[in-house]
Amino acid sequence: MNSHDPQKLKGISEISDKFDVYFIDLWGVIHNGVQCYSEALKVLEKLKEQNKKIVLISNAPRPSSIVKIFLNTIGLKSSSYDFLVTSGDITREYISLHSSKKKFYHLGPTRDMDLFKDLNVSLASKEECDEIICTGLVSDKEEKLEDYKILLDFFLNKKKPLICANPDEVVARGDKILFCAGALANQYKQEGGVVHYFGKPYSDIYSFALKKVRAHKDFKDQKAISTLVIGDNIKTDIKGANLFNLDSVLILNGIYKDFFRDGIVNFDQLKDSVNLKDITINYFQEHLAWH
Repeated sequence: MNSHDPQKLKGISEISDKFDVYFIDLWGVIHNGVQCYSEALKVLEKLKEQNKKIVLISNAPRPSSIVKIFLNTIGLKSSSYDFLVTSGDITREYISLHSSKKKFYHLGPTRDMDLFKDLNVSLASKEECDEIICTGLVSDKEEKLEDYKILLDFFLNKKKPLICANPDEVVARGDKILFCAGALANQYKQEGGVVHYFGKPYSDIYSFALKKVRAHKDFKDQKAISTLVIGDNIKTDIKGANLFNLDSVLILNGIYKDFFRDGIVNFDQLKDSVNLKDITINYFQEHLAWH
């Protein structure tokens, strides 16, 4: 371990007194897409007991109201947190603002159609659209990124901007690693396409979340709010924390579990793998736990 490596935590209880607000990622931290982690639920319970404010921030390309229903089905009750903010919420704001002037094409699975629910928007064909709203691969279990080359080339030739509603490139669903909208968006950008991202690590989602916190009666007159970011993705959670100058905890039992062996982590190798050598990670845990 060198002087730049993050501090290993046995539990969040070691540092909970330092922070008023917790920005916590969902997938890979609280749940694995199938079920919640019992230790993570205990952390939420303990933070609530200490009257900490918990903001769940997710790059899910769906409205928070829909994500809340899903969380309830896997055992995460709304009483366990104060606010839920998704990249879908931010994307919906954008769609609503531009729906009278632009036609959108939806690139993603049908389960993400809730993103457009109750918005005055009509989706267009790939030939007639002005912009693409990308929520992911249509069938992320079977398809690969190369399956989208022809479609992305078509949009490139037409110079259509792509709106990425989930900047995550991959996610762990159970034991499988699956591609997300961020992987398609990055491929489009590398080929010369114009991409606008909504979600972590970009500023809109943090500003949206902080606005909710500052409106809370406990913080209305408080100038400085000490905030901790907890996430399992360096490119989104930790980079976002760095951009907002917030402390962070990296959880390693998700997409980076291959870098965690026998309690030892090679952080230089991990940072190199995501091409973010100068990123600052303050703390880490194998999985989110209180003690």
